[in-house]
Order: sequence, then structure tokens, then C-alpha cells
Amino acid sequence: MLEPAVVFDIDGVLVDSSARFRACLEEAGLKSLEGVRGYRRMFFWRCFLSSKYLYLDKPRPEYVSLALDYARRGYKVVVVSGRGKAMEADTWAQLRDMGLDRVVSEVVLRRPGDYREERVYKVETLRRLMGKYRVEAVYDDSESVVKALSRELPKVKVFHVK
Repeated sequence: MLEPAVVFDIDGVLVDSSARFRACLEEAGLKSLEGVRGYRRMFFWRCFLSSKYLYLDKPRPEYVSLALDYARRGYKVVVVSGRGKAMEADTWAQLRDMGLDRVVSEVVLRRPGDYREERVYKVETLRRLMGKYRVEAVYDDSESVVKALSRELPKVKVFHVK
């Protein structure tokens, strides 16, 4: 029998990454990402998905507490992020700083060279995890991810974190 699990995104869910987002916009010389394509957009995302400004992230206590509560109730807590494998050590350090390293069973990050849209990456990742766990809930801040997961995995409760 599969163990029950819940899945959390980290950026925008377990941590408020808005200051890192703003710092990377500024570094890229942008006011927003709206309508930005090509090199400048890629420059922004390379910055955001690096550890350079990770120190600006702040824990979101309500979701940290929720993850701890799920773990206390016997759920496996899994983090699925659009971050790349290069950020693995820093991601675990963030989880440790929030007291989550002892309850998170697994952190799934993108493999090098995986540039698929986040909704595609996360649907595939969740399908794979469902062979290992009985995934009961997913918490994500991306509207497109939430819609894709709700459509593709109708038996899983998907929560849009704002």
C-alpha cells in the first residue's frame, strides 16, 4: 500500500520569493516580465533560478506550519520545484532553516537542460511520484500549474497558493 503524501512547491509557497524576483528583475533591467522574450527573459530566469539572491527569501509561516502538521499526521512531505539540481544543497539549507529538513522526505528538482514549461514538468513529476506515494494534496502558486494538475490528475486535491 502506498504511503499518503502531500506536495509543496517552495518558491511562492513555502517561501516568499518576491524580493528575489524583484532583485533579478532589477539586475536584468526590467520592470516586469510581461511581454519580455528572448535573452532578457532568459537572463532573468537564470538569475531567479540561481542561489545568488536566495538569502532574500522569507519563510511563509502558514505553509511551513501546514507542512509540519501534515508530517505529524503521518504524511510524507515532498517538495517539487522548478529549481534546477544545481540548487539542491541551497534548497535543503532553506528547508533546514525553516525546520522542515527533518520532515521533508524528498526534494524533486529539474535535471540539467530541462527547460519544459513548469506545468508540463510538474504534471510529469507528479505522475511519477504517484507510483511511489498516494499523493492527496498539492500546494502550488502557479495558476497554469494548478489548472494543469487539476485537469490531468483529477483525484488529487490541488490548492492554488496566492
